[in-house]
Amino acid sequence: MNDGMGSNQTPLDVREGVRAGIMSALERDTELRGGRTARLLVAAGALGVIGTIGMVRMLSGHPYGHHPSSHVILFTAVWSGLLVVAIALALLQVRTPSMPLARAACVGILGLGIAGACSALCPDQHFLDWWVSTSRGGSLRSVGGLPLSALCFGGVTTLVFGTVAAIAGLGGRHRGPIRPLLPATMLLLLLTPGVALQSFGTPALVFVAWLLGTGAGAYAGVALGLAARRRLALS
Repeated sequence: MNDGMGSNQTPLDVREGVRAGIMSALERDTELRGGRTARLLVAAGALGVIGTIGMVRMLSGHPYGHHPSSHVILFTAVWSGLLVVAIALALLQVRTPSMPLARAACVGILGLGIAGACSALCPDQHFLDWWVSTSRGGSLRSVGGLPLSALCFGGVTTLVFGTVAAIAGLGGRHRGPIRPLLPATMLLLLLTPGVALQSFGTPALVFVAWLLGTGAGAYAGVALGLAARRRLALS
C-alpha cells in the first residue's frame, strides 16, 4: 500500500510544509535585515552629519595665527579618524556582552555635535580666553591659576554635553544596563583634539587640567543622563 509515504520516510505534504516554512522564514529574515540595515545607514548618516558639523564648527572659527602651519592638517586628520571609527562602531552595532561600543559611540558623536553647536554661541573662539574674562573664570584663575580655571571650564561644559548626549543617545533597539565609563571615554576621545587645539600655546599643565576636567565632566554628565533616562522610564 502506497499513500505517499515510504517505509521510513516523512509524508510528502509534511516535508513540503516544512520546506515552505523555512523558505518563508528566510525570506522574512532577509527583508527584516534589509530594512534594519537601511535604518542603520540613515541613523549613521545622521550621526555623522551631527559629529562632522560639530568638528568643523570648532575648527573653522578658531584663529590659527599662533599655530604652526601643520596644525590644521594634523587636528583635522586626527579628529576625522576618530569620528570615522565612532561612526563605524555605531553603524555596525559593535558590542560585546560587557562593552556596548555602538551605544557609547553614539554618545560621543552626539556630544561632539553639541559641543560644536555651543561653540557657535561663544563670543571668543579662544574658549579659555573668554572663560577667564568672565567673573567666575577670572575668580578661579586668581585662586588656583589658569590650570584650575581650565579644569572647571572643562568639567562644567562637558557635564552639559554628556548629560544631553546620554539622554538622546542611549536608547535604541539593544537597550539594557550600561555604565557611564565607556560612553564617557568615547566622548572624551572625540573632544580631546579640541582641547589640545584650544590649549595650544599655554603651559602643559593647562592642557592636562582641561583634559581631566573634560573627563570628569563627561563621566558625571553621562551618569546624570542615565539617571534621567531611568527616572523618565526611557531605558
